[in-house]
Amino acid sequence: MTFLELTPVQIWELRELSRTAVGRVALRALMVLWRAEGLTTLEIAARLDCHRDTVSLWIERYRTLGLSGLEDEPRPGRPRHLDPGTREQVEAVLDQPPPETEQPHACWTLPHLRTLFLEVAPKAFSLSTLRRVVHDLGFRWRRPRLWAHKEDPEAFEKQLLIQLAQQHAAERTSAGAPQDPVAVHFLYADASDHHLLALLRSMWMRRGQQVRVATPPRNGHWALFGALNVQTGAFFWRAFEKTVSATFLAFLTALLEAYPTGTILLVVDNASYHTSHAVVDWLKAQERLLLLYLPDRRPDLNPVEKIWDGLKEAVSANRSFANLDTLLQFIRAFFSALTPPQALQLAGVRRDF
Repeated sequence: MTFLELTPVQIWELRELSRTAVGRVALRALMVLWRAEGLTTLEIAARLDCHRDTVSLWIERYRTLGLSGLEDEPRPGRPRHLDPGTREQVEAVLDQPPPETEQPHACWTLPHLRTLFLEVAPKAFSLSTLRRVVHDLGFRWRRPRLWAHKEDPEAFEKQLLIQLAQQHAAERTSAGAPQDPVAVHFLYADASDHHLLALLRSMWMRRGQQVRVATPPRNGHWALFGALNVQTGAFFWRAFEKTVSATFLAFLTALLEAYPTGTILLVVDNASYHTSHAVVDWLKAQERLLLLYLPDRRPDLNPVEKIWDGLKEAVSANRSFANLDTLLQFIRAFFSALTPPQALQLAGVRRDF
């Protein structure tokens, strides 16, 4: 047995390595320490349950290279079978959607790409190799984002008109009581479908125990129309079976009954049931009601959207309903508890305009 003598610094380095290194490197440090303590190669091999030649190899590597000799040597592994030319072609293809005339796919997938490039690549390659290459090229598998392909050319004029109408309503109403014949009521209106099937939202649950939400026997929905008075915070709503022009007109009729005096300025989006011929013809006979239209594709400008979000979060988040009557009861309970200040806060509307 060849004697091994270590300095105090070497002993400290080896002890640190045995505590901090991962796996086999820590065991190799112990081999060297035990040899310096006088253990034989066979005794060290018995302690670590390995071959004596393995012990001799790493002790000799330490004698020659020091601590670096105990590390694993780099291994080349299996060579990449995607040549640089094919990698460049893959990158160029991923930057464009699949051709509609040639490929019946909405987006590129790894099997689709592999099939496309197997014929042109010099060597065959696996899906895992292609996945690694695609990641190296900076691509990730993520959900896209919807966007409006064009903006409303009259967006500025529409927003300016709505702003002026809101200021006019505030001035007229502040001069007298809201129920005065000359009062002007400024409201935002919107519609939303509320389904029996639960909306799955994030929630607290035990690790490894995923909460299950039962699906209803059959799906169904209520078509809700709602209008928020940004002056008082009053929220008026009605539930119907469908979101069509006829139900929108029924909602407007009920809204006129809820505001028996004064003029109603109602801001809506450009949905077909807001702009249909039936609605336009009906409005011609209404002297107290005027519709103002938001810019196209700008639902974020309607504060009623946030009230719908609050309703769904409170009623349908991770909760399914067996029938429409039960769902309607929960909706009624939500709006019954919603006070005007809470409605304004939920919608994010200021009262000091």
